[in-house]
Amino acid sequence: MRFLLLFLLLLVAAGAPAQTLPPNLIHAGYDWDGGRHQRLPVSAAEAVLPAIILKNFTSLEYYYDAGRKDLRLFATEHRIVRVNTSEGIERFNKIVVPVLESGAVVDIKARTISPRGEVRDVKAADMKELKDQDGGRGYRVFAVDGVEKGSEVEYFYTRERPLNYFGNEVLQGETPARDVTFELISPTVLTFETRVYHGPPTVADTTLPGHRVLRLALKTVPALREEAFAQMKAQRMRVAYKLAYIASKGAARQFTWADASQYVYRSTTAQSKDDAKAVAQVLAAAKLPATGPLAERIAAAENYVKLNFNLEESTSPVLAQVVASHNAPEAGFTRLLAALYRSMGIDYELVVTSSRDATPFDGSFDTWDSLDHFALYFPATGQYLAPGRPEYRYGMLPAEWTAGSGLFIKSVALGTIESAVGRVKDIPALGADQSPQDLDVAVAFSPDLSTSTVQLRQTLGGYPAVQIQPYWPLIPEAKRTELLQQLQKSIVPDASNFQRLGVRNAERGVNPLDKPFIVEGQCESASLLDKAGPRYLFKIGTLLGSQTELYQTETRQFDVENEHNRRYLRTIRFDVPPGYSVRNLADLNVDVKAGPDAVKPVYDFRSSYVQQGQTVTVTIAEHYREVRWPKADFEAFRAVVNAAANWNKVVLVLDKKG
Repeated sequence: MRFLLLFLLLLVAAGAPAQTLPPNLIHAGYDWDGGRHQRLPVSAAEAVLPAIILKNFTSLEYYYDAGRKDLRLFATEHRIVRVNTSEGIERFNKIVVPVLESGAVVDIKARTISPRGEVRDVKAADMKELKDQDGGRGYRVFAVDGVEKGSEVEYFYTRERPLNYFGNEVLQGETPARDVTFELISPTVLTFETRVYHGPPTVADTTLPGHRVLRLALKTVPALREEAFAQMKAQRMRVAYKLAYIASKGAARQFTWADASQYVYRSTTAQSKDDAKAVAQVLAAAKLPATGPLAERIAAAENYVKLNFNLEESTSPVLAQVVASHNAPEAGFTRLLAALYRSMGIDYELVVTSSRDATPFDGSFDTWDSLDHFALYFPATGQYLAPGRPEYRYGMLPAEWTAGSGLFIKSVALGTIESAVGRVKDIPALGADQSPQDLDVAVAFSPDLSTSTVQLRQTLGGYPAVQIQPYWPLIPEAKRTELLQQLQKSIVPDASNFQRLGVRNAERGVNPLDKPFIVEGQCESASLLDKAGPRYLFKIGTLLGSQTELYQTETRQFDVENEHNRRYLRTIRFDVPPGYSVRNLADLNVDVKAGPDAVKPVYDFRSSYVQQGQTVTVTIAEHYREVRWPKADFEAFRAVVNAAANWNKVVLVLDKKG
């Protein structure tokens, strides 16, 4: 929402929040049951959990302050948590309340109830103010002392929030909950809409005169557990909300995608005279090509900006200041690159989306809370660019922005007036072959079979390369050798006597889609071969490196969601020692796949070998070609993942001939 910050600030009145609640706020008199001295009942199963939330109440109230003549937003939150173990105590023995920088929580109470019915109130003197590392948003943090196993921790507070007309409230986490309630209250002149994800819809409550109320009340909300190949945060039950109608504006829907498109486009492309001079200055310094292949011209502008400007979120996005300081936030990078491409006559569309690992973009619900990340799309090439992410290059977006949808905004001419239109479209994921993690291994056994010399070439492209390639030039020389050795040890854990360690395609500004990051070297291992009586055991499977295992016994909660598509091609070569033969070469042959097309499966793990004389060459191909896979067919996906894990355990038996 960085682009929207200025707009939202214009909507917020400048007055400082008061230290007392408005008397006619709906929950101004909110309180707990002061006469309760006994814990709420829990079942035997709940009593052995680390913790269970017994009440989770959240109320958001949009309140018109007649005295100040402005709209304000208040939140009331009430929690009761039973903590049963040390883990539960550690998780819930302190309370963190965000507060406005210019004000404090206006009403807050906390207490504990012990298993013996002892009630202990938390004193105001126990509260400690902390600031985040950026010195901005404040927190009121206070510890709940004396919490013991079986205690209840109860607290509620009402605080003023910065005014915002869209938001998200998460209702589910790793702790199971009972009595979960969310409500949104507003004056009747404002109509909000909600969208509940992974839960039932909110319902309107008409019993509160003069107000609109949307409420979701649930008896229980189960805990979510971590699962491999899933985005747990995105699976949480949450409520998204937005202001949809204002009575004075009739039936006109507010904050639509069309409105967002106009605002984002204007914010990105508007230039003052100083801004235009700054852009011309960059163009002159960059000496960008005026002709040639379009992709190369796009990449040249991106490379110049990302190599000559620093990402600094605390700086101004104003172009004149960006160019003067060579520092810019994500919004500044987007504005500068957009201005350069306009000057170069290169057509692009602005793309706005959110991360699918937390709040996937939902084009059917036009909340501006989804406008988190900004990309550029080039219709002539069909490629994307992440302007505010210096580690990425043309053709790549962060994986969590892909395999979903976003708002695509393009300029249109209405006579002499320039405007913008937006349309929700899919953002495709990169193909598996664009993110290779390949391996070429040659193993030579010493004459006495006591050690092995291993030559390795690791090839990382696409997303695997982004983890290291952009940062390599910044790594001190003394640390590079250590890092290279660690990369070798990821394949050969006991690697020693390193030789010829080196990398290719490690210069600044390299695009991993064009030039993969290649690590080459040679090392020795004493553990690849084990002597077992007259025979030797060659642990060839370990040369795949560590593999994920999917041997869960619980019922699968979520559909499979990979971070990105990827492929692994490995070649392993070795010479059978003179006088020996390999008993079980057939164990190297594996063919496991998932998907309706056996010739072009969605996922596969295939390995085979060829022996020519004493030389054995093993080829292994593993592909993950789709980001998502239904949990109804989870076993097929798991079989592919486990095929790699099982191959990781393959041991070849070398028998002495005769």
